[in-house]
Amino acid sequence: MTPRRLLQESDELLYWVEECMVQERRIVPGWLVSRLMVVLRHAHPDLPARLGRERRPNQVMEIIYDAQAALMDQACRSRGPAEVIPLFSRARAVRQRLGEAATV
Repeated sequence: MTPRRLLQESDELLYWVEECMVQERRIVPGWLVSRLMVVLRHAHPDLPARLGRERRPNQVMEIIYDAQAALMDQACRSRGPAEVIPLFSRARAVRQRLGEAATV
């Protein structure tokens, strides 16, 4: 998965954790934790251990925020600067040849 796709997944997971808080659930459901672990593993190797057995929504949200920060950094680094394409190099070469021909 690309960092951008993982960021989208983390946004969706964050939504569900917020829903847990709205519904006043004390723990995050297991199906959500398993999806979260996939994102955490890709974001940073220390994050799954930080989650550990933690299931309280407030704490899980903090870990998701840290994962998003790591994923944003990865997304920025994966998109390096683009290759510069010379737009008028051919016209410049023709102009140089014409200039050389005129001086002869």
